[in-house]
Amino acid sequence: MVVRGAVLRDRVREAVRGPGWQREDLLLQLKTVAAAVIAWSLASWLLSPRVTTFAPFTTLLAIQGTVHRSVQQSWRYLVAVTLGVLLAAAFGTTAGRHAWTLAVLLLVALALSRAQPLGAQRLQVPVTALFAFSAGNGEWNYGVELTAAVLIGTGCGLAAVLVLAPAVHHRDADRSVAYLAERVGDLAAGVAHSLREGGPGQAETRAWWDEADALQASARQVRATVELGEENVRLNPRQLMNGGGLLRLPEHHGRVTALERAAHQLRSIVRGLDYAAGREDHPALAGDFLIPFAGLLENIGRAAHRLGEGVSGPPDAGGKREAGGAPRAEHGPGGSGRADADGDPVAGGDPVADGRRRAAELAENSRQADLRVPGEWPLYGALLTDARRALDDLARAPGPPWS
Repeated sequence: MVVRGAVLRDRVREAVRGPGWQREDLLLQLKTVAAAVIAWSLASWLLSPRVTTFAPFTTLLAIQGTVHRSVQQSWRYLVAVTLGVLLAAAFGTTAGRHAWTLAVLLLVALALSRAQPLGAQRLQVPVTALFAFSAGNGEWNYGVELTAAVLIGTGCGLAAVLVLAPAVHHRDADRSVAYLAERVGDLAAGVAHSLREGGPGQAETRAWWDEADALQASARQVRATVELGEENVRLNPRQLMNGGGLLRLPEHHGRVTALERAAHQLRSIVRGLDYAAGREDHPALAGDFLIPFAGLLENIGRAAHRLGEGVSGPPDAGGKREAGGAPRAEHGPGGSGRADADGDPVAGGDPVADGRRRAAELAENSRQADLRVPGEWPLYGALLTDARRALDDLARAPGPPWS
């Protein structure tokens, strides 16, 4: 209980301190309470006590996390309730209140509840029909009052959502995409660093394999965050205050797809390296191909990092991006740039073009060189193919100019 109180206190403190999901959640709770109280007050003033509760109840259903979802659920609930009321009144005033009448009523209501446009609210058709038939005796007056209470609740809920609409911003989506790009880039850079050091061992390749699998799950979560940001924009009156600046949100889908595919290619690369790590002639494989191949992985890492930097906002004075992780220098495995003749990265340049050039050179050199393990060309070819595909995937993503 003490822990939960501390968590609640921290969330309230964060909500007061500045923008964020804590503030949005607190505002959602406050406007839900205010709208429900207003709906109950209006229903108590205008309608009979037997339907008063439906007004605040409807308000609780109407207020959702986004304007689009609130409008969608409100009209679906309103239509479902109206259908239920009409069925109950029609059967109650014509056939009377009997067991067989109720059975037929529920059969018809359940059939109507299969209508797909009603979504999750479709079960409200038989529920409302049963309630109006039993509690309201299937009377038209009761049905009219019940519908009026639902309209009051819906109106109060939508008014609260529209007047106090949630903020629209890219922050969560930008940070999620940038974080995914950083993880993909760090995986490629980490594998490259291990290859240059003469590794890896099979234990290390298995850890990379797990990380590549985790990236696939993270990509799905990031895509869900982007979709939530897009939904938050729809029908939101505060979008007008942003001057159309949110039109780039759909581009994040392309970035997430590119990073997800690049992570898949890295997983395939790690599988090949795991095979190489288990061979007795691994040192010869490293000298023939794997150590030079590390430079190609560094290009993939720099391309992924640059893609993330393109959506993470401007850097601060310390070189750290708002959405990124630890600061990265312009030089080194985590930076972005061109490689010189010795294979060291240089500031600027195009990591995708550099990677493609390096892949072509590596393939050509491997064919012409006197390899100590010449029979492993299937492994070399598979690694090069996966690396090229990763570069192609990153090049197709909306982001920084690759030239």
